[in-house]
Amino acid sequence: MHNMATTHPRLLSWFASKNPFFVFIKIIPLIVFYSYGATLKTTLSLSSLGFFILGIFIWSLFEYITHRWVYHTVFKNNRLRWFLEAFHLHHHHNMKDYRVLNAGLLLIYPLALFFSGLVFLITNSIPLASFFGLGNLCYYFFYENVHYYIHYKVYTKGYMQLIQKYHLYHHYNKWNKNYGNTIMLWDRVFNTYDASYKDFILTEAQLTDLITIE
Repeated sequence: MHNMATTHPRLLSWFASKNPFFVFIKIIPLIVFYSYGATLKTTLSLSSLGFFILGIFIWSLFEYITHRWVYHTVFKNNRLRWFLEAFHLHHHHNMKDYRVLNAGLLLIYPLALFFSGLVFLITNSIPLASFFGLGNLCYYFFYENVHYYIHYKVYTKGYMQLIQKYHLYHHYNKWNKNYGNTIMLWDRVFNTYDASYKDFILTEAQLTDLITIE
């Protein structure tokens, strides 16, 4: 597959991260920036909490939209394909290429600042935009951890077992179902939910795609 991941690995390092630890290091300036903006509001109000929750909600929806309509669309423009297919479609075809499991600086910052900037334009409030940004960032970092650890090892109970089956069923069985990486809500809303994931069991060959299993 001809894309940035296969032709320009050094460039890819600006758009991807090795694991969630490096993601956290990269978002520290954003955490400080949003936290400072949030302190400009002297008292915590329901509106502040509401915008924080809205930030979480919007990122969960954005996660679904991006996965379904951006990463799973084969665009006609070759340059756009070269860029976008370096991430999810490359990931589908090269499950052992762990470089593309997490995002890097040049994906994180434009998206974060776009969303919080849009909220600022609507509300004309730095604190509310900052609370929204913190909510965005919290759910984004949760997403990055979940996506990485889904591919890390086999889980036998709890949320991680559930979401691992859900996500890997999408990888190996139904590319056009179960787009949610962290929750199933939007698949149910947009009718892309497939309950067959509950019976999915990794084969011996598929197990070797996990980070800690050879």
